[in-house]
Amino acid sequence: MKIILTGNREPSILSDSLNERHWAFEFIPLERLIAILKNSSQTGLSADVIVSVVHPDSAFETGSNHNNVTPASSVVKLVKELRSLESFHAMKDGRKWASIPFLMIVSSIFSDQGIREPVDATVTDLHGDYSENLDEIQEVVSQYRQRLLDELDNIGLMVTYQRGIYRVGPALTPRDRAVEGEFYYGAADTRDGVRGSYFTVDRDAFGIQYEVETFDALINDPKVTELDLQRFFEENPHFLISTRLMQALPHVPLIDEHGKLLVPDFVIKPIVAVQRDSNWEILDLKHPQAKLLAGPSNHKRFSQDVVKAINQVKDYKDHFENPAHATAITNLLGHPLRHPRLGVLIGRLPAGTEMEALENAQSREPEVRIVTYDEILETQKQLIR
Repeated sequence: MKIILTGNREPSILSDSLNERHWAFEFIPLERLIAILKNSSQTGLSADVIVSVVHPDSAFETGSNHNNVTPASSVVKLVKELRSLESFHAMKDGRKWASIPFLMIVSSIFSDQGIREPVDATVTDLHGDYSENLDEIQEVVSQYRQRLLDELDNIGLMVTYQRGIYRVGPALTPRDRAVEGEFYYGAADTRDGVRGSYFTVDRDAFGIQYEVETFDALINDPKVTELDLQRFFEENPHFLISTRLMQALPHVPLIDEHGKLLVPDFVIKPIVAVQRDSNWEILDLKHPQAKLLAGPSNHKRFSQDVVKAINQVKDYKDHFENPAHATAITNLLGHPLRHPRLGVLIGRLPAGTEMEALENAQSREPEVRIVTYDEILETQKQLIR
């Protein structure tokens, strides 16, 4: 599930609640939202619902309000602008922004103001710790996805359900037919296709469980290869992306002025605030059975496998920081990226005293984030719980 939060300020308590559930979200200020949605064909932004909280923190700071604009009315105005967007303002998978669900969560403090005009959105009360509101978000998204799947099936795409996962494939190519429905605009569907051009649209609890079990079996298989893992993550990029709206770009080729080729396994690209280098990450995959630590018990350090992986991603760092590569990087990524974060996915999470040794080793190598396969697995398991 992908959520866009919007308002005059980010609702921090709701954001914390979404983080606890490991739901992917991004906050976009109210006044910038429509312009950002219109540019989504370039940025790759996609979402399943837009949520706005009308609460005291979203009130205007100035004491006077000559135009009688309230937090609620500003959100209503936004919804009207959203619903009036043309069909071609759509996500890269063809879903129309004009038809995305919108949920207004209204604090009781503003209940006396009311919503004085019709609004094409779900309006609900704010509940203290947001737990009920989170359930409402999940229900709104579930209904939206089911209606979307029904529509895709009706207009000629092949919709399948297997092991809890809904997938869509181009039985009839939408771009050739220029099909359009309430939620989908075929001409805007610009996806390149992933291994047979089938796309996951929804996962129920059984589907998440199946993916978790598949990943668990994969990382416990002593014969698994890095190519097997690369394929899994390309087909399931949500395993690499935690709680922000990101894109996992596989095997981005980096070529220097001497023709030397560097190919990181993934470039994790932000959807919002692309201009901030710290929102990007270069991630390399290594073997799940690789040792993380080596040396005597009183002087543990990173193993040679980890050191080698760290040096490799630092080579990528040198490439990005070289001014001679700025133009090529801009053409490749749409941004003159120079200082991305660095990460290596490798090995399994140690137990007992070795956990402290891992933390100590990481503190001595702060430039490169070491992530284990167990941490990726646990994040997905949290979605089931």
